Amino acid sequence: MQHGISSRRGNRSQAGFSLVELITVVVLIGVLSVVAATRFQTRQGYVEYAYQDRLITALRNMQTRAMQDTRSGFCFRINLAYGAASAYGPPSLDYSPGNGAATCGNGISATAPAFLATTATELTDEFLTLTSQDGNITNFSYMAFDALGRPINGAANCNTGNPCRITLTGESSAQVCVESEGYVHAC
Repeated sequence: MQHGISSRRGNRSQAGFSLVELITVVVLIGVLSVVAATRFQTRQGYVEYAYQDRLITALRNMQTRAMQDTRSGFCFRINLAYGAASAYGPPSLDYSPGNGAATCGNGISATAPAFLATTATELTDEFLTLTSQDGNITNFSYMAFDALGRPINGAANCNTGNPCRITLTGESSAQVCVESEGYVHAC
């Protein structure tokens, strides 16, 4: 009797997939590969989100610096450039005593690391444009932070009931929002 039970178990372990199941799996893999392959052939459409992450990192970095360094006369800001040379970055990273004016400048530091800034042609080489809006004005020139981490942009300080938005537009659009309390996030 035990011999009959073990032989039945042995037959079950020898069973495989049916022909219908195998064909279904092959067809599904084929359909997925055709759809996915066309989407991954170019970087366009994804590059906006990579720069969105970089911009969020840059803004949060400046926000953290502003909350840790409360000296007066220094600015903790990311400048925004628009048009054919869209870019963003800090005016200076030299926060040594007596260099406060340089940290409040209008340009973008050429020596800023990539996690804080883009070069003048980096966004346009990827066919991206940069725009911003705070509810009152379009394309404000900078996003700075006070000692409590709240945003300052020279206009309404993102306090219009809507967050300040910085948009990277290419094949798709990716936005970075800065709330009036200082929360920086993808939106």
